[in-house]
Amino acid sequence: MQQQIERWELRSGTWVRDRASETWRLAATRDGTVVDPRLPAQDVAGLVGARREATGGEWFPPDFNYSQQTGVPLRATIPTLDSPWVPPSGASALPGATPLSRGSRQTPLPLALARAHERSANGQPDRALPPLPPGHYRFVVDKFDVACPTLVAVEPEQGQLFVLLPESESWIALERTAGTSWAQKLRNPRGWRTELVHAHGHATAYCPSATGLAAITPSAIGLSYAVEYAGEGPAIGGPVAWRGEIWSPVLGKGHVVHLVGKPHGASRHIVLPTHAPAPQHGFEEPVFDDAHVNWPCDEGQLVLRFDASGDKQCEWIGWPERTRPLFAMGRPYRAPSGTFWQLCRRQDDGRFGYVQMARAVAQAAPIDALRLCTGRACYRGTLRIDGDPWRAAPAADVASMEIVAPLRESAHDGAVVGLRIDAPHGVLALLHGGDEPRRAVLQVEVPGQPAVQFGTLDVRRPWLALLFVHHGHLWVTHPDLPQAIGWTLGP
Repeated sequence: MQQQIERWELRSGTWVRDRASETWRLAATRDGTVVDPRLPAQDVAGLVGARREATGGEWFPPDFNYSQQTGVPLRATIPTLDSPWVPPSGASALPGATPLSRGSRQTPLPLALARAHERSANGQPDRALPPLPPGHYRFVVDKFDVACPTLVAVEPEQGQLFVLLPESESWIALERTAGTSWAQKLRNPRGWRTELVHAHGHATAYCPSATGLAAITPSAIGLSYAVEYAGEGPAIGGPVAWRGEIWSPVLGKGHVVHLVGKPHGASRHIVLPTHAPAPQHGFEEPVFDDAHVNWPCDEGQLVLRFDASGDKQCEWIGWPERTRPLFAMGRPYRAPSGTFWQLCRRQDDGRFGYVQMARAVAQAAPIDALRLCTGRACYRGTLRIDGDPWRAAPAADVASMEIVAPLRESAHDGAVVGLRIDAPHGVLALLHGGDEPRRAVLQVEVPGQPAVQFGTLDVRRPWLALLFVHHGHLWVTHPDLPQAIGWTLGP
């Protein structure tokens, strides 16, 4: 008697075929990862890029080009629009990533909306993701161990990962297979970031944890993840992929900072001791280029670079005397020359200015009023300034009762997505105001074109909104929103 279930060993993995129902299901991937039985068959097919018959919709292994039932060509199902998104700004450490994007609120992806002429402040989003359990989530888009770009929600304070199933459009939790919990109560949420490294068909995400630098390798097809750690103390800043290694500041003995380095593919890590005092509130998000990495904080800057002999060197640089950085105003400005400049305020006279970073004797550039910056574009009130933020703003804009808080800028088309908020008493009063909900209008501004308003948020501290790009949509999330809401991207 002929068996009803056939086992097929294909290039994409081990498949089983039910002869009676003519259905296929992946049992294990090429590397031996067993498909979690909780995954619905259609989601397994979507994750691995199975092909579909155009008429009946039946799924076939991606190795097949034609239907075994009818002989008609099969349709590919993998989206072609998606690119990786690595929080917070989408910039990737992969070859070809835009250098100017690293460490600024800039993404290499386009941010212009489709049907821009139809949008308005009272408009509704085009889509919404299913709700997640309460938390402060970051979002990663990558193929991980599958063929389809997959969305993973990361909750760092609870140490949880959720994957969005592509066909069921529902979230499902990933379970830890090895290692202790990587959860960490964040000293400074602004400083949280991750790096993504690919090797042997898998992606490993590096992020801060209470046990040092955490290396998390998810398996979307196995609904699991493994985690390993580098360093002994808690991480106090975000990791950076720099010159073939991942570097992250951790708390060392004596309340000083140690830098932990993890070379790509290496089993052991490097510890680079420093004499830098551990910052009370942790480090801000780092800024970096090929020459150096700079983790700034209230007390000063921890700079990693190579010395004249080619050895790694750590340097602790304080801010100029009687000067305090203002990190809540956005990211440091990066000048065309490649230098970074941090917005600061003098404690003696209260004046504002930009201070050159990573220099023991720093230059300073005074400004007439506060700027909010992505790293390249700045806003003075509602006026966009492309170029040095210390350029004077037109007098007509000085009396503006509104501000634009930029959230992300595209290094591709220069579009800036931001929030237009009433601020009759100025930016500082807005940021230090109460926790009552505020109305913030979402807008996107492309250079040389009027800003396009496309939605409204009514939440507490709306400038805490985070953006990510997935499945051809710009998504907006905020701790006060029950779910992420999205708008279609396009010309």
